[in-house]
Amino acid sequence: MQNEAVSLLDPGSSYLLQEPSRTVSGRYKRDANASGNLVSSSTLEKKIEDLEKEVLRERQENLRLVRLMQDKEEMIGKLKEEIDLLNRDLDDIEDENEQLKQENKTLLKVVGQLTR
Repeated sequence: MQNEAVSLLDPGSSYLLQEPSRTVSGRYKRDANASGNLVSSSTLEKKIEDLEKEVLRERQENLRLVRLMQDKEEMIGKLKEEIDLLNRDLDDIEDENEQLKQENKTLLKVVGQLTR
C-alpha cells in the first residue's frame, strides 16, 4: 500500500495522476456534447425543415416558369403560323399586283392606239 502511495507521488507516474482528471473532463465534455447535440439536432431539424420548404417553393416556382415558358413557346408557334399565312397572302398579293401591272400596260397601249 505504501508502494502504491509512493508511486502516485513519483514524478514518473504522473501519468496515472493525470489520467483520471482527463477521464472526468472527458465525461463532462461528452455530457456537454450530448446536450449540445440535442440543441444541434433540433436546430438541424429546423434547418432541414426550412430547406425542405425552400426546395418545395423552388419546385413550385420552377413549375410556374416551365408552364410560362410552354405558354410562350405555344404563342411563338401560333405567331409563326400566322406569319407564314401572311407571307403567303403577301406572295399572292404581289403576284396579283404584277398581273394588274401587266394588264394596265396592255390597256394603256390599247387606249394609246385608240386615241391616235
